[in-house]
Amino acid sequence: MNVIGVSCPDFGAEPFSDMWAEIAKEFSHWEIFSEANDMIQKIDGELLSGMDSHHMTYSIHSAIADTNLAAVNDRMREASVMEIMSEMQSAQILGINTITVHPGLTSLSVNRIRDRSLSQAQQSMRMLDKASYEFGVNIAVENMPQLPFMLGCTAKELAQIIDGTDLGVCFDIGHANTTGQIDAMLDTFRGRLMNVHIHDNLGQKDQHLTIGEGNIDFGHVLARLKDYAHRYIIESKNLSSAIVSKGRLKQMLGQ
Repeated sequence: MNVIGVSCPDFGAEPFSDMWAEIAKEFSHWEIFSEANDMIQKIDGELLSGMDSHHMTYSIHSAIADTNLAAVNDRMREASVMEIMSEMQSAQILGINTITVHPGLTSLSVNRIRDRSLSQAQQSMRMLDKASYEFGVNIAVENMPQLPFMLGCTAKELAQIIDGTDLGVCFDIGHANTTGQIDAMLDTFRGRLMNVHIHDNLGQKDQHLTIGEGNIDFGHVLARLKDYAHRYIIESKNLSSAIVSKGRLKQMLGQ
């Protein structure tokens, strides 16, 4: 039986302990988005001491607001790698085995340097691949939605970014729907999936709608994922939407 978890960047706007209590009422797994009040390096002590009080499992979504693993400025890229390694250290302390990361962004100010950004992302992935063995933490690299400055929007590009590493993949169904890459992602990465993000949209942009409010054919997607044995993480706009999505997803999975 697949575990159904939840993740939402906006949870980090509330006090960590308050959201933890609310989430634990509805979900057995929380993918903590390591931003703001939920920055994993700041809450790892509280999380460790309170784990016995909340019967949950955890994974981490790495920080994205101030990091860029594809930055053409080497100092910024290396700082981003070090930030994720710091998250890996917290994960090791907490016994958390999976961190999802974004592959990075090409320049927002200079056009026609996507290839340089891809090369930078590849260097970062090699560093994270080595670190993943040292910390004993799995890294899952996520496919991105249809935005011109994001890398890893297509299966071909994401495969290029993680080529030569043993890194896993986080298959984001909603993102893949905006790029028309659902089947391409599954064809390319079937054996490397470590995490799945699930949410809905109308195919044009990354809306993070409640499951059933967009146009994604979840019957088709879930049939193709029938041998997938890891987590489904509902990436929602808020907790109430996630709860509705959980009920619909459980029905689709026959749970």
